[in-house]
Amino acid sequence: MNLLDASAIFNLFQSGKYSVLVAGATIPLARYEIGNILWKNHKIRNRISMKEATESGTVLFEVIDSMEQIVPSPASVLRLSLEEGLTFYDSSYLISAIEAGYELVTDDMKLHKIASSKVPTRKSSDM
Repeated sequence: MNLLDASAIFNLFQSGKYSVLVAGATIPLARYEIGNILWKNHKIRNRISMKEATESGTVLFEVIDSMEQIVPSPASVLRLSLEEGLTFYDSSYLISAIEAGYELVTDDMKLHKIASSKVPTRKSSDM
């Protein structure tokens, strides 16, 4: 089973790989990170219209809600974050993958590098 972070979810969605998304797992934080990605692509980068952001968000939130949700141990997340220098958010995905015994799918290069020494790790482009 694959645990997908927000970067992978967004890129898989843009690539039309919906079956990979619904077959995967994520963490509750993903919906908020996806919302931030859509906000940034509209407000900061001017890559998408408000309508595109809203419509994409509606679909992506439904997809995320259909995925298995893994809730990591906060104490383990904090410990990993402090040990590895990852953000608490990134550590949440990695600890979830470790605790669930899942492969981590991320397009975040720092997370990918650190995670690959702890769990099987892939990029969304490998899916």
